[in-house]
Amino acid sequence: MAAFIRRVVPTLNHDGRMVFGASAVRALDYSFLSVFLGVYLSVLDFDALQAGIVFSAIMAGGALSNVVASWKGDAIGRKRMLLAMTLLMAAGGALFAVAENAWQLAAVGLFAMTTTTGGDRTAFVSLDTAILAQTTADRQRTLVFSFYNLVGFVTKAVGALLIAVPELLQDRYGMEELASYRAMFLGYAVVAAGALAFYALLTPRSEVRRVARTPAPVAEGGLSARSAIIRIAALFSIDSLGGGFFVRSFIAYWFATRFGIGLNAVALIFFSGQIANVVSVLAAAPVASRIGLVNTMVFTQVLSNVFTIALAVSGNVQFAVFFYLAKELANEMDVPTRQSYTMAIVPPESRMAMAGVTNLGRNITQTVSPGLAGAIASVTTLGAPFVIGAGCKLVYNAAMYWQFRSIKAPEELRRAAARGGQGGAMGPERS
Repeated sequence: MAAFIRRVVPTLNHDGRMVFGASAVRALDYSFLSVFLGVYLSVLDFDALQAGIVFSAIMAGGALSNVVASWKGDAIGRKRMLLAMTLLMAAGGALFAVAENAWQLAAVGLFAMTTTTGGDRTAFVSLDTAILAQTTADRQRTLVFSFYNLVGFVTKAVGALLIAVPELLQDRYGMEELASYRAMFLGYAVVAAGALAFYALLTPRSEVRRVARTPAPVAEGGLSARSAIIRIAALFSIDSLGGGFFVRSFIAYWFATRFGIGLNAVALIFFSGQIANVVSVLAAAPVASRIGLVNTMVFTQVLSNVFTIALAVSGNVQFAVFFYLAKELANEMDVPTRQSYTMAIVPPESRMAMAGVTNLGRNITQTVSPGLAGAIASVTTLGAPFVIGAGCKLVYNAAMYWQFRSIKAPEELRRAAARGGQGGAMGPERS
């Protein structure tokens, strides 16, 4: 039994546990705010343009944080930067409660280190990724990232329940509507500050490890760490561009509009999709151990994109729900494998740059595609953005496989050597 547990549950050192704890606290806040903020802006009678300004500022803030992390993150210090960002997040919650117009809210959002999507698009995830990669053995790296994402799914589910608290405050304590909403921002700030306790306990082992040596190419054929970062950032940008054509809010709109189903039915569909996501994340490490990280990233996403196209052309709600759930079952396997692979193929001193630049690329492209999706749907059909987005992602899948299929993570090379094979191209030198 102990051996089985070691295979399915990652072993974390002190720094890894602190990163997991802080991430759980942050996901609780993010899942709540991503829905709550939109409702709050409607209570303030903001029009769509004003709401868009606030949302764009928040996304720009996430991109800005990734610029700083990839450029100076290791020079500033990972722990120091995480603590500073957590303070900004907590302060942002408090300032959201007192800001009164769109420009004030946008100014706060630019530096509040938060999200409008529920998923983390800030440098928090870039820094966490770099730390986790060096606080675990290669053989458990993918499993660690699977559980890192799983913790986020669980706490996001809990955070979603907090959306009902303002009505509770109004009914039980007689608070005015606006006051109850502003009280929630203060609660958000308190929860955010709780992450300080975790990040404050990070040790010097969480910082970058620099080793004096002659720079080694990442792969046979002269692919340097810089080239790997640029190529993967470009490819991930294509992937993110495609994904922005069918964000979850647009899929919910599609279900409601195409089939005329109500809010409760849509909520049940998306709850089932969350369960499928959990299964997908848990399956990532065992699947990758059998077929490889790149193959897992590519092949599971090909399946997901094919199911997305099938979803777009579904003629009845039963088939649509089936294809949506099938898509979600395959969709998340590439997240921990992507994080694991990008950390594996570059030296430790390049991990912060890899995480920051790739997340920055995803930030930028995903600000463009949702607007394009709406424009395309308005002049063609409602399912057209799904097909276009899935097509973009299939291009990414093919390019990723073509360029990186021969570049293996260290643990994959060792497994191949143990089987008596060559193990593909040489991986990065390790300290």
